[in-house]
Amino acid sequence: MRPRYSEELLALPTQPAAAEQVLRLVADPRTSTDQLAIVVESDPALAARVMRLANSPYYGAPRRVCNTSHAIAILGRDTIRGITASAACSFLDGRVDIGPDGFWRHAVSTAAACSVVADHVGYSRADAFSVGLLHDIGAVLLHRRDPVAFEAAQAKPTVSEIVAAEIEAFGMTHAQVGADALDAWAFPPAFVEAVALHQQGVEEPTFALGRILRVGEALALQHHGVPGYPTEARFGALLVSVRLSVDHLDTLRAEMEAQLERLVDALAHVEGSR
Repeated sequence: MRPRYSEELLALPTQPAAAEQVLRLVADPRTSTDQLAIVVESDPALAARVMRLANSPYYGAPRRVCNTSHAIAILGRDTIRGITASAACSFLDGRVDIGPDGFWRHAVSTAAACSVVADHVGYSRADAFSVGLLHDIGAVLLHRRDPVAFEAAQAKPTVSEIVAAEIEAFGMTHAQVGADALDAWAFPPAFVEAVALHQQGVEEPTFALGRILRVGEALALQHHGVPGYPTEARFGALLVSVRLSVDHLDTLRAEMEAQLERLVDALAHVEGSR
């Protein structure tokens, strides 16, 4: 199963707007790595490609690169330009839809929430943002394989029923598919585990990144719900797992909102500078 889904991850199309912005910014020597990373991170498919290459043995950092800024610094602008131009060629197949409805919004909301949680527990904000951005990449892969079956599974009323329906339809959950694909791309073990266990089952993540992702996704779901997934999570247990308490909830929510506003403003500024 792993080679098939890792190849499908490689084939995911980059959105035209993101590719155009990256190609324009990378040609401007005044563009900083962080500015470029903001635009790369606006497209999960492109972010996955960039991080995958940075983790390859060719660049000497296999399974160590956990965020796009680090990946861009390792790869250099010429390589980023090449990756983006190559990915943009997938527009020709006419399938520029990145995934199921609401995927991008949930991915970015989760990324913002994860970065806020990470800041409170002394973890890398950039690494947490990236795992939040890519945690549902398996959903995109399953949706592209069979949109009807995937959407039928997502229509189930509870997480446990969604999981069961995904296994029945595809033999794996979207969390497993995403983790296997990222593992085949040599993403760090903590990153792979976080994606594999993000559906909040009984198994507790070994690495802190996985626990941060669970808290971040719960905050994102409360901010904007996804059918079948609870908006009232067991925040007490989730927060204890990252050594926080429910007393932090209001602060986390406010900071997530502010982070989302900054992301929107940053992308609007990039678009407005054209």
